[in-house]
Amino acid sequence: MFQRLLDKLNNLSSKQLLAMAGVAAVLMFGAIYAGMTLLAESNKPIQPPPEEKVVETVAVVVAKNNIHPRTRIQESMLQIKELPADIVPEGAIKSFTDVVNVQVKVSIFAGDILTIQKVFAEGGDEGFTGSIPADCRAVSISVNDITGVAGFAKPGDRVDLLLVEKGKHRAMTELLLQNVPLLSINQDAGGGIPVDKNGVPTGAIANPSIATFALQPKEALKLISAAKIGEIYISLRPSKPQSAYVEPMEYTIESIEAPKPEPVREPAPVIPSNPAPQIPVAPVAPVEPPQPKIEIIAGDQVVQSATPTLPAGGPINPPNQPNQPTTSQPLPAIPSRGVPQEFSAPPVPHVPLADSPVVRTK
Repeated sequence: MFQRLLDKLNNLSSKQLLAMAGVAAVLMFGAIYAGMTLLAESNKPIQPPPEEKVVETVAVVVAKNNIHPRTRIQESMLQIKELPADIVPEGAIKSFTDVVNVQVKVSIFAGDILTIQKVFAEGGDEGFTGSIPADCRAVSISVNDITGVAGFAKPGDRVDLLLVEKGKHRAMTELLLQNVPLLSINQDAGGGIPVDKNGVPTGAIANPSIATFALQPKEALKLISAAKIGEIYISLRPSKPQSAYVEPMEYTIESIEAPKPEPVREPAPVIPSNPAPQIPVAPVAPVEPPQPKIEIIAGDQVVQSATPTLPAGGPINPPNQPNQPTTSQPLPAIPSRGVPQEFSAPPVPHVPLADSPVVRTK
């Protein structure tokens, strides 16, 4: 077999032999490097493994969710966490019993470590009066599940107040007050998240009945007067409203049973007409009143007829005046039954009788 290998090598060309020599040199160099490396590593001293560093931890009280100012802390809002001692601040609370039912005065965010400085921050006044601004007064009104936003409004929130005034056939709603701070609900000024018997947050206050607000004196008078003439609704504002105030507004709606006003009828236009031409009237001559006639009748004949002229002062001989002198005026004649009144007989000439003596006077 070795002879056969030599025969094959003899049959190779010079270039093939040169290539095989190069490959053998590379393999030899690699083997020598690997052997020297192993020999160097075997001569190094063996170092022991590093010891694990022990981290000291401390159990502290951490807020489970956001806690607003003037909120009484409940156990359901807290949790215990093990944290490295080097990051725990000084004064950290380590037990629930130290902070439960304590009213905080600053905001505490979820994940914050409760400390004595945060929980027991100093305030100007203690109690409910400490939450009333210096220029405001606390005013309460009656609410229910509907007018009180189903109990979702909590102490510390900002709300708007609406006045609803109802009439017989209409209802009017007016934006009464805006951006009003809510101090308490049902005499609870805590403002924490409501929880049920098992400590599970419910999100709303059950059966809200009284709401207390912080108002300036003039606004307090306005709210109390409005509560007497209508119903007050609470409108809950968002945490980040677009604007603090909006323009005053109101809305009135009429019932379908309201009497409809009668349409106003416009008077018909007056068409001027041409006046009728006036016909001149001839003046009428005054008519003299008929003058009375006095006739003297002797037997069946009218012997004298005359028209008397009456004085302007009245009758000739007024009655019941015997001392007045009488004038010789003929008496009014009594008309005869067969003779017309306007008939006037001719005078009868006086003929002296033959046998009667004629008397002459001087």
